[in-house]
Amino acid sequence: MKYAVISDIHGNAPALRLALEDAARQDAQGYLLLGDYCISAPWAHEVVQLLRGLPNAQFISGNDERHLDVPPGDDGQYEVSRWCMSTLTPEDKRWLDALPETLTIPCGGTTLHMAHSSLAFVGKTLHTRFRTSVLPGFYPDGPVSREALLADFRALWDRPDFREYIHALEPGVYLFGHNHIQTHADFEGRMLVNPGACGMPLDCGDFGAAYSLMTIEDGRVTVEERRIPYDTEELIAQVKASGQYAAARVWSELIFSEWRTRREKIYQFLDSCEAYAQSIGDSRRPFSKSTWEAAFAEWTAHAREWHPELFV
Repeated sequence: MKYAVISDIHGNAPALRLALEDAARQDAQGYLLLGDYCISAPWAHEVVQLLRGLPNAQFISGNDERHLDVPPGDDGQYEVSRWCMSTLTPEDKRWLDALPETLTIPCGGTTLHMAHSSLAFVGKTLHTRFRTSVLPGFYPDGPVSREALLADFRALWDRPDFREYIHALEPGVYLFGHNHIQTHADFEGRMLVNPGACGMPLDCGDFGAAYSLMTIEDGRVTVEERRIPYDTEELIAQVKASGQYAAARVWSELIFSEWRTRREKIYQFLDSCEAYAQSIGDSRRPFSKSTWEAAFAEWTAHAREWHPELFV
């Protein structure tokens, strides 16, 4: 059985279409979807429609599905969630709300375990190195090759805390996304697979629609990482022409910067926004629109100085 494993689409329907077209050319027979289908790019409804039409597909939810349910307000921080929610139909939302958080599926002589985050399987042991907010610090000089990234991932085996978590797992396949870093490795019969972020690659490598092909035959599992290149600036131009850009300019511009560098900036900006709000005595949370936009102006002026590793 050959599966296309896809995660973290984040509303990027053009990327999802590329991944699905490539998976069809590679003769994928099924689909495993690992959550975060909405928010950040403006095509959440189109993404849901594409996913619901897939044959032989299994789905779980991600954390961004929960971020759709934000209260009404005039803050800047959650304007992208509200705009995204306004584009979904009631049927879209019911489908998203019904998705399970985890799945366990017997398949081809092994067992597939699906969760959105590696926290479900190996606790926080990946977070010291394989988290998007820290990864640029390990590769501050420019893009990292797939070979180097995978070698670093497999070197986790040298850490006793990681081995302890691995040995506590039953043999099988453990599928997760969330950290937007495409990796895979077999650790003594426990295969860990992160297909990367289809709609928002943040692993300091190449831009493209990332996903993984996983073949299972008589208990043997092989993984092929796929990344379909396309034009970053054309994608950005499409978003700028959408209603999302008018409704959530700051968030959209942050996403553009992440697409251009494949390096995460949201959490660093949120920290900067918190510091800015405190400096002007603004205690409102979520951040007001005026504070949100003023903090972004300050970030735009100084971020390359504060965080040069995010812009190489």
